[in-house]
Amino acid sequence: MKSGTERTTGGFHEVVVASRSTREAEFGNVLAMLTFSALRDREILAPVLGTVLDAVVAMDRGGVIVGWNDQAAATFGWSASEAEGRKLEDLIVPVRHRDAHRTGLARMLAGGEPRVLNRRIEISALRKDGDEIPVELAITRADGCDGEVFVGFLRDISKRKSDEVRLKRQATETRVLFEIASLASEADSFEAALEAALKGICELSGWPVGHAFVVPDPGTQLVSSDIWIERNPGEADDLKQATNCGGFVMGRGLPGTVLMTAEPVWVADTDRSGNFPRKGLGFRSAFGFPLKAQGSVIAVLEFFCEDPQQPDPDLLLTVRTLGEQAGRVFERKRTEDRQKLLLGELNHRVKNTMAIVKAVIAQTFRSARSSEETETIINSRLDAIARAHELLTAERWTKASMTDIIHAALESCGASPDRVRIDGRDFNVRAETAVTISLAIHELCTNAFKYGALSSEGGSVQIGWTLTDESPPKFAFEWVERGGPTVMAPKASGFGSRLLRSGLGGLGGTVDLAYEPQGFRMNFVAPLPAVPSIAGDEVAKD
Repeated sequence: MKSGTERTTGGFHEVVVASRSTREAEFGNVLAMLTFSALRDREILAPVLGTVLDAVVAMDRGGVIVGWNDQAAATFGWSASEAEGRKLEDLIVPVRHRDAHRTGLARMLAGGEPRVLNRRIEISALRKDGDEIPVELAITRADGCDGEVFVGFLRDISKRKSDEVRLKRQATETRVLFEIASLASEADSFEAALEAALKGICELSGWPVGHAFVVPDPGTQLVSSDIWIERNPGEADDLKQATNCGGFVMGRGLPGTVLMTAEPVWVADTDRSGNFPRKGLGFRSAFGFPLKAQGSVIAVLEFFCEDPQQPDPDLLLTVRTLGEQAGRVFERKRTEDRQKLLLGELNHRVKNTMAIVKAVIAQTFRSARSSEETETIINSRLDAIARAHELLTAERWTKASMTDIIHAALESCGASPDRVRIDGRDFNVRAETAVTISLAIHELCTNAFKYGALSSEGGSVQIGWTLTDESPPKFAFEWVERGGPTVMAPKASGFGSRLLRSGLGGLGGTVDLAYEPQGFRMNFVAPLPAVPSIAGDEVAKD
């Protein structure tokens, strides 16, 4: 920037400006009419300063305000009568900048190189109400009859800065959302997609720590994904430990509140919050927001900052949008993961079922006396397998009700309900055992019709089981036939007995077949991998 030439004319100090912007020329035109004495004469100066778009503040060599226009009053809240005669640093210089202000003024008065004269800078200024605002500042020195003065032109650039921040955030938001969508689509798993989201939001918000909870069905409890983003490795170790021990459910703490409201939640000061169990761990503010799919919360993302932070409405609006948009992407990813798992499980189940079918067919051909009998036996056994598959399909191949399995198997062999008593507390059977149990019940029922209690008009079958409370729990099953012909132990093991011993025994239990004269009895005891999911109370059906 060229400084121009100077001359004194008619008692006024003029600055002739060459090659300056329109705004700088405006400064020069005002300065051409300013002298120290003129600043004292409001009648002469007021019309000039009133036309300037910027706040104009003049200061003498001692740092005392000697000029203050209407725009300065509007910008900083001090009237001219309140401002003039007071130290500039006491009115509009923020406390943290006052030492630098005094040092710079002293350096210039001592003949040192000025650092802020004749150029524009951006700095913070203080208002009467205590708020700080960003301003653009240009300072020029003028010589008057009573000494040297410094004239500053200040423009409030709060809106410009706000617009810049908004535009930057919008650009970052668009980029982050695109990256999250891309990474989520390309990620190998739902967890990898969550990690991509956490990184993007940490970048967007500038907050140093992020973490994700997942929400399994039925949606009242949160489970930590163990996915954490840290700006500095190890800075959230205490927070991680407290999170793992937190037991977060609906309504508890920040994540529980997000789950309950399905809305973003901001905690301005965690130490003052009555519902923030993880306080005192180095993070004073936090916010969280939900990822939703089809109206339900599928995950909660939370973020932490070391210092108290007042809610940022723009950021909350942004993360709400991101949560809604990204939730759909993540739901697609989670659905794909589930489908892959289901296909893998289905492939495994089909192979196992085909192995059972092959064994059924092979053994039936060996033991059947005619082709008609072979066809009948094979059809009935395959029907038992199919009914078990129907039950599993209804539960997405995860489980099947024990009573449903038994009733389906009995129905497939034609057992009359009034001849079979079922007594046991219902529970869910794992998919991998449902087919085996169904086929075993069918085989027991078929043998009872051919040789046992159901072959006689007065015979009956009692089916019962119990579940123990020990760990791991045990399942004790009993099949008892009474009222049929006198029972004699077979001379050789048939397919039925082999199926019962190998099939049920393959579930990790023990099988006891007792050919008592009054009726056949089978006992089966096996450990369960976990406490069963109880489907109802004690049942007794005839």
